Amino acid sequence: MSLDAGSETRTVDFAADDVPQWRSILSWPAAPSIIFLVVATLGVGMVTDGFLTIANLRSILEQAVLISIVALAVNQVILSGEIDVSTGSLLAVCAFVFGNTANVVGGAWLPLLAALAAGGTVGLLNGFLSTYGRVPSIITTLGMLFILRGAVLLGGGAQVLNMAPESRIFGQGMLAGVPVTILIAASLFLVMEIVSRHTIWARNAIAIGGNESAARTLGLPIRKTRLIAFVLSGLCCGLAAAVFLGQIGQLQATAATGFELKVIAAVVLGGTSIRGGKGSNVSPVVGAVLVGVILNAMTLNRVPGTYELLILGSLILGAVSFEGVRQKLLTRGH
Repeated sequence: MSLDAGSETRTVDFAADDVPQWRSILSWPAAPSIIFLVVATLGVGMVTDGFLTIANLRSILEQAVLISIVALAVNQVILSGEIDVSTGSLLAVCAFVFGNTANVVGGAWLPLLAALAAGGTVGLLNGFLSTYGRVPSIITTLGMLFILRGAVLLGGGAQVLNMAPESRIFGQGMLAGVPVTILIAASLFLVMEIVSRHTIWARNAIAIGGNESAARTLGLPIRKTRLIAFVLSGLCCGLAAAVFLGQIGQLQATAATGFELKVIAAVVLGGTSIRGGKGSNVSPVVGAVLVGVILNAMTLNRVPGTYELLILGSLILGAVSFEGVRQKLLTRGH
């Protein structure tokens, strides 16, 4: 397995005799989160009635699918050394675009194209301001978070959208006995794996996030690479909006409030470094399932919803702190 850190590539040989087993496990970004996920699932299952039932596990998976669709794209933004915190509000905007289009023209495919166009446009604006405009991405996307939420509240504050069954296929449809939501997430993961393994853009994103100075010296297209990552994030918000509306069937202006925290928590909990340059496509998927498990356990144990943001924030801080500890353990003795 190879991880790019600037112009240097570190290869981890899991079969090498001179590498301690614990160090081999820690060197894979998603490994600690997978272990934590298994332990958390079994632990919660033993103390919480109804947690390990098929119906409840399916509910967790449906929530994780929505988070993972956006997290797979935000993962690329973070890998390139930037961040996108506007995804919750952008998801709401794309959902209103999807819902209103569906109520006018019917069906699901044209509304999906409209939602993708809206998401891609905002993603392009985020990327342009953060790269060519040289506004720090945390400021750009935080400002966009408030602007988009304000626009939704002003334009659709009194509106409640109810979706027709034919417009909900991306959230409730079945294909060959498999939920369409699962097929969408699996297809997106497969596409991102192919892109990560076989495109120069993905390799550039890792290199830029790992060492921007070295990337600039090598002449890598830093602005273009990051711009594409932001556009991808916007497009995935458009796709997630179609899934979201399909799942719930109804939309209000406060929809997806705080969703961006779930996405960022999924990425960093999964093992992607918040500093950029280190991670994998497995990380946001595992992190999304982990977030789903934690939030579902809170619901089943009647923990008030007001604690959700507190717990998500604590998980993000814990994951970032653990990343620093893990790097010290990996470099000890070198």
